Amino acid sequence: MNKKTISVTKLLFALLAGCTLAASTSCVDEGGASKVGEVAESEKSEAGEEPSAQEKYSVGDIVETKNLRISYLSCGEYTGYDEFSKPKDGNKVIFCEFEFENISDSDKLASALDFNCFADDNSCSEYMWSNDEYLSATISSGRKAKGKVYYEVPKDAKEIELEYESSWLSSSKIVFLYK
Repeated sequence: MNKKTISVTKLLFALLAGCTLAASTSCVDEGGASKVGEVAESEKSEAGEEPSAQEKYSVGDIVETKNLRISYLSCGEYTGYDEFSKPKDGNKVIFCEFEFENISDSDKLASALDFNCFADDNSCSEYMWSNDEYLSATISSGRKAKGKVYYEVPKDAKEIELEYESSWLSSSKIVFLYK
C-alpha cells in the first residue's frame, strides 16, 4: 500500500470511530417525547398545571423519550443568594427540579447545559451561584439522577418556559412550563 491509501484508510477509520462514539452518547436522537404519567401527588408543587395540547409539560408530569424518563418534580423561587450573588434589580431567580432515569442500554448525560429558559419569549441567563443540587450527571443504564436548574428571570414575566434539548442532531426539544 502507498502512503495515500494508508492516509485515506486512517481517515475512514477515524470517521467510523467518531460516528460510533456519537451514536453511543446522549446526543443520539431521542425521538418524539410523550407524557407517560404523573409524579405522586405528594411530590407535586401547589401550582402544577395540566399540559397543553402543544406538548408543554407541567410540574408532576413524567415525559419519556427513547432513552430517558424525565420527571418534573417541582419549581419555585430560589432565595438562597447573598449580596454578592443576588439577581439584578427587577429580576428573580427560579429553579426547576427534575429526575432523569436512564431507560436505555448505555450511559446517558443529564445536564443543566441541555436546558434553555425563556421568559415571555426572551432568553434568560442561567444562574450559577446556587448551593443546592445542580443537575449534572452521567447515568448508567437503569439508574437515576436528580437535580435542579436555575435561571435569572424578570420578576414581572407572565410565561416562563424551559426547553430541554433531547437531541441536538434533530433539534428536538421538550418544553416545561414554570408554574
